[in-house]
Amino acid sequence: MAVKKDKIRQQAMDHFIENMECTKKEVAELFGITEKTVGNWSTADDWEGKRLDYHSSPVKIKQFLQKELLSVVQGNKATLPADGISKLMSALDRCDKKADPIVVHRILKDLDNFISEEDPEFAMKCIHFHKQFLIHRINLES
Repeated sequence: MAVKKDKIRQQAMDHFIENMECTKKEVAELFGITEKTVGNWSTADDWEGKRLDYHSSPVKIKQFLQKELLSVVQGNKATLPADGISKLMSALDRCDKKADPIVVHRILKDLDNFISEEDPEFAMKCIHFHKQFLIHRINLES
């Protein structure tokens, strides 16, 4: 029984996150659960935050802008001003070319830990290069 409820909880959360216009009441009706249950799950699992992260990711924004551009190319009237699209695409392209040094550090640390579990001797050789790469990324961001 618990497995079924966990599956419903995950499906309800996924539906809410992926469908920006969907309300918690609609989720409750769709999955046959109470609004109170949806509210509890939503609070416990931060559905609102996850929804915002999902829809504001650079990938999702690019997909939205690409749909707009494709629509214009097909002869439809633009729903967004061209100047605005240009500025947004430019900003997203700049974001794609940057890597937050804190994120790079976390990834490299995770990689070092993973390698050390498999081959500690090789991991020691990698650490030097990972530190050099991190310094390189920091210098690029400055």
